[in-house]
Amino acid sequence: MELKRLHTFLTLSKIKNFTKTAEYLHYAQSNVTTQIQHLESEFGVKLFERMGKNITLTPEGEELIVYAKQMLHLSDDLKYKFANKNDYGRITIGASESICIYRLPEIIKTYQIEHPNVELYLNVLDTTDFIPLLTNNEIDISFTLDVPIYHSLINTALQIDETICAFSIPEHPLAQKAEVTIDDFLNVPLILTGRSCCYRKMFEKDLLNASITPKIVLETSSLQVIKQTVLSGLGICVLPQLSVQKELDNNELVKLNYVTNYKLASQLIYHKNKWISENLKDFIDTVKAKTSADN
Repeated sequence: MELKRLHTFLTLSKIKNFTKTAEYLHYAQSNVTTQIQHLESEFGVKLFERMGKNITLTPEGEELIVYAKQMLHLSDDLKYKFANKNDYGRITIGASESICIYRLPEIIKTYQIEHPNVELYLNVLDTTDFIPLLTNNEIDISFTLDVPIYHSLINTALQIDETICAFSIPEHPLAQKAEVTIDDFLNVPLILTGRSCCYRKMFEKDLLNASITPKIVLETSSLQVIKQTVLSGLGICVLPQLSVQKELDNNELVKLNYVTNYKLASQLIYHKNKWISENLKDFIDTVKAKTSADN
């Protein structure tokens, strides 16, 4: 099996047009057709349904996508494993937004000082994306902030418990209270994250258990927008403390005396069958060293 045929197959599966695929790959159209025919003959299945100029993947074609990506990625891994002494390489990282903003910048800066020729690709992902993308080898490693992930196919290189708190400007009435309970949030304007956010769901569950209907004045997936809105005095937010540490240090926001028991963590995870290159091993070590120093 020639890997270039798998590459052609994956390209065609995205573009879904033989002519445009040939143009994209700088092949003659007959070359693309021949490569696909060789694959279909080799596997004894049809990979595409052809309806005039339109093509769609067959179920067998959909299944091949997963294996083709893995084989090509493994091929890339081998090339990087035996790369020359200049330490060229690539690491694809999937991360939660909070991690991207508040943990990874210093980690990446430190890593690239030691590995200037290693390319780092960063993808901001939702929690539901991590395991499928790791399993399909579309990302090399993930740095999440969510409910801890425990899965038979996943190894955890690092886990840090995270604190979720309620924050307001210092002048807010609840900021003056020695103890804030869930009942104190009745009719209090709230600035919340998107509905899929795990700690928003936990907070809203607490409100529901207390028979409180949340007074939401803004919901957004942008942590920066949430903080700026709270800084404007328009309400209270519930966020990981690491995302508000700068504002706390500058006395722009304060942490309310409200206790949550949300079991959330930052996790550095990878697929159990992932080949750990020297570059990836060094990245893991850098994450551990930087997070240890920061905590």
